[in-house]
Amino acid sequence: MTDHSTSQVQIERLITTMTDHLTTLTRSLSQWMTSEARSLGDLEQQVLRTIKDVGAALLTGVAHLAVPAYPPATTPCPCGQTATNPRRRTATVKTVLGPITLTRPYYTCATCHHGLCPLDQHLGVCAGGISAGLDELLALLGATEDSFSAAAEVLEKLTLVTVCPNTVREATEQLGQVLRAHEQQVMATAQATTTAPLVRQPPAPRMYVSMDGVLVHIRGVGWKELKLGSVYSTCERRTRRAPDRCTVTTVAPSFVTDLSDAASFGPQLWAAAVARGVLAATELVVLGDGSHWIWDLARIYFPEAVQILDWYHASGYLWGAAHAIYGEGSDLATRWAHQHLALLWDGKVLEVLETLQTQVTAGAAVSEALSYYTYHQERMRYDTYRARGMQVGSGSIESGCKQVIGARLKQAGMRWEADGATAVATVRSWQKSGRWAEAMALRPRRQRTYQRQSERERSAVCPAQAGRGGQQEQAAVEHALVRQTKQRRQSKPAESAENVRAPSEAPTRPAATHPWRKPWSVRQQCQVAEARCADATVASAA
Repeated sequence: MTDHSTSQVQIERLITTMTDHLTTLTRSLSQWMTSEARSLGDLEQQVLRTIKDVGAALLTGVAHLAVPAYPPATTPCPCGQTATNPRRRTATVKTVLGPITLTRPYYTCATCHHGLCPLDQHLGVCAGGISAGLDELLALLGATEDSFSAAAEVLEKLTLVTVCPNTVREATEQLGQVLRAHEQQVMATAQATTTAPLVRQPPAPRMYVSMDGVLVHIRGVGWKELKLGSVYSTCERRTRRAPDRCTVTTVAPSFVTDLSDAASFGPQLWAAAVARGVLAATELVVLGDGSHWIWDLARIYFPEAVQILDWYHASGYLWGAAHAIYGEGSDLATRWAHQHLALLWDGKVLEVLETLQTQVTAGAAVSEALSYYTYHQERMRYDTYRARGMQVGSGSIESGCKQVIGARLKQAGMRWEADGATAVATVRSWQKSGRWAEAMALRPRRQRTYQRQSERERSAVCPAQAGRGGQQEQAAVEHALVRQTKQRRQSKPAESAENVRAPSEAPTRPAATHPWRKPWSVRQQCQVAEARCADATVASAA
């Protein structure tokens, strides 16, 4: 929307206005500084407030340059008709610089009786809402801080803009719902087409897929597993502590999460893996712990992948068996565990199984280790994996579970709604995957959550007020409010006599029929105003 009527005169007027405004603020700040002794911290806060005021004024002035000086007489309406009768109407929007007010052309459609503001579409403005910049900050802080209340406090410290925690929650969950819908669309497209989907970044020759789950407290359900999948590549690095040894390090992990069963989570993980280019990779590795659902999904969606059981989970079972055989904390248990860990590390799983078979009567821990190693022995060829430079530990997905889910959704005392937990976890998964800019591009412009009533709709609600002037209607309603307030004050002692109590008695809750508990709706206001107008008509006729 280009306004060719914006002249150089308007721009120069804005420059003059901002210069005068900045001069006034600088003079006021100088007087404040010299009036008494101030610290640097006090000066910082005062300058920040001054800069915020200047920024809000500049933002308002520059935005008004897009307002046409001579708006067209008509504009197309979404209903197919033409909206006419342009007039000026204000809209207040909360931004990162504070609230600003814009005065722009407002059209009314005679067919659908709805108002239109073309400039709102051009600027991405939602009257009575928040700006795109503030919406992004709210979603980012709501997903990364410990709670929505903490996010509101951090926002106020950074921008001097005050919002309630519920506004932060709404912005975060709305973004999560948008990202969730996009993931569902990508998954459906990947399953419905035979052509290879677009890949976000070039794949590495060897790609990894890893899965795990974290229990989250869901309101009304209890603890439920929030599954997390990760797709990444690796590289070999030498550290300062061990310069003679190469460490396999995770590179560019991408996460996907869902509060569902394995059957529903599998297609989502497969779509995320395809988007990372696993179909074009030379080699694919699936790495995880001993959960059966992980290897069921690996068999269904990644049948040609190399399957590796996490080394740390495998070694934990061997330590449990050692303690069961020789006693917890004994030197023999430590020596036996280290000896068989070396065999396991060298891929000699059969020798470990033979030893455990001879000690099966030592306790349940030995039987569990025997069963565990027997089931996963084809995934425990650690000598071969290390020789090929593969990662054998699931530290990447364990770290992802802590960073994506645990750090935000498992704070003390937290109980989530199912949709809220999924939305927040989805936002965090995109942010931890380095896809924040992509998430912002998918976010739609905020829409008004209400529709202004037309004259016909207002007449249906209050027929007696149809056709009367707006000032008369407002005066009647206000007069009725004053009269009702006086009546309440006069009737209060008699009606509340039964609630009078001694000073030592405990306060009681007002009864359901108490005047203060009665609702005061717009319909009741109209009825009172209508009754007063009828009384006035009868009095004048008499």
